[in-house]
Amino acid sequence: MDISARLSYLFGTEQYVDLRRQLVLLRETLKNYVYREHNLHIIYSGSLGEGVAYPESDDDLMFSLMNYRVMKTYREDTRARDFLMVPSEFSPGYCRLLDVKGSYPDYFISTIHEMPFVSSTLWKQDFTNEGEHIHGPCQSQTFGTVEYDFAYCIPCCTWPDIANDWVIRERSNGWPSCELIQNIIHNGCHVVPIGDADSPYADHEWRISFSVAERTLMHSFNHTQFLVYNLLRLTSKRVIGQTFPEVLCSYFMKTTLFYTAENTSKQMWQVHNLETCFKTCISVLYDYVDHIYCPNYFIPEYNMIKRKINQSNRRQILDMLRTLHETGIVGIIHLSGESSCLYASLSETIMEHKLDIEFMFSYHLLYGLAGIDFFFNILPHEHTACDMLNLYEYQSVLMCNPTILESDLKYIIWNKGINSCCLKLMDQLFTSSEMNQQDYQLYKTLEALMRICYRGDVTTGKLTMATHLYMVGKTDSALYVIRQLLSEYPPYVLIDSIIEMILKHKLTRTLCVEEDLQ
Repeated sequence: MDISARLSYLFGTEQYVDLRRQLVLLRETLKNYVYREHNLHIIYSGSLGEGVAYPESDDDLMFSLMNYRVMKTYREDTRARDFLMVPSEFSPGYCRLLDVKGSYPDYFISTIHEMPFVSSTLWKQDFTNEGEHIHGPCQSQTFGTVEYDFAYCIPCCTWPDIANDWVIRERSNGWPSCELIQNIIHNGCHVVPIGDADSPYADHEWRISFSVAERTLMHSFNHTQFLVYNLLRLTSKRVIGQTFPEVLCSYFMKTTLFYTAENTSKQMWQVHNLETCFKTCISVLYDYVDHIYCPNYFIPEYNMIKRKINQSNRRQILDMLRTLHETGIVGIIHLSGESSCLYASLSETIMEHKLDIEFMFSYHLLYGLAGIDFFFNILPHEHTACDMLNLYEYQSVLMCNPTILESDLKYIIWNKGINSCCLKLMDQLFTSSEMNQQDYQLYKTLEALMRICYRGDVTTGKLTMATHLYMVGKTDSALYVIRQLLSEYPPYVLIDSIIEMILKHKLTRTLCVEEDLQ
């Protein structure tokens, strides 16, 4: 097996990565349908949104508050929740948000020269829950070995002036295409609550975020570029990060790849040139470290590593990068500790690392939809279990993105619908004082559906079965199912249901702020 095939096994084949991304987009579509009435738009960014599924991957969620707007200029139709963007005179890529109407809650406002600005620091503090810590612009929480970052952000009405040069600059190699650029401009950008540490107004500043644009660019890459990105992430996490953690993060690797892709021919990015592509990116990264200047892809004036690289770590990092350039992919694999995975045969690798292919598929694909509780959320609470039994084939919402509704995904959604029916039936049956004939028929239906759920997915059906057994008094049987489940799968398989609880908790906090604005 050649090196590209082994890397595809480690990071995902082209088809697998594409399906992984499609599933995340479907999940995002469904969640945004659920939360549309609350003016909340959820965006999966970071590794999850890019299709990366690898140890130490970060899972980032952005909560875009759609009833707020950031504007470049004052307009007559300015609303109470509109903010005027005031570009930072100290830090490119940062801005302050002027409360134009002076109507925002005082506990978010700081005054500069008698003008009310929304404080990014106070914003983050107010939205931080117990058990979370502030990480950059996000509230961060760790489950098992996975860290989740949640960022409340505000959409910008128009493309920021400081990023106009990115739109019009000459590109001789055709990437990104004009169509892709226009798509990115149309989808816009956001501001996230973090200021430049060197700015005297750091507590009041917000950073312009292009996360949605970056995800779009990542999705436009071919599989060779995707593999190179993962190799760069290994460079960041497993090589340089072992000695200098948090110095060259994966975002800098992504930026390196963006610039390299823009400035090189499309013909270079072929699977047989994988080694050349990787070394080219390492050369670009070497220059960034050498000059202590890594320009932001959209705002080149913004030097992202000015506080990361210094004279004490610069020389050692350059030595590491020089070694990687000389040894290439073999070097990165050896230094990152992945050599056993790449140079063993496929079957030996599976045995050595105890990789359960069925589990990997279930976790990365099936659990992309975990926690949606689709049928619970789209139906009014007064709907009964009988109503739900007629909704197995409900698809009007799903058809909003028909291109990703392949048969496997339809089955997943259908199965989750059945599971929701089971829970609704249990709620109806076990809260009744006595069982009538109709309830008895529903109970038989519940048992039949339960058997489908139990076989239908990795954990949800089994958890539902355990709940049912407990409610009918079969405690020992319920415990047996739970113990069996915990023995078969790691605890972090259940993480996504916890994420859903966090989503609902944060939504509650958002609604409280809304009430204060009334």
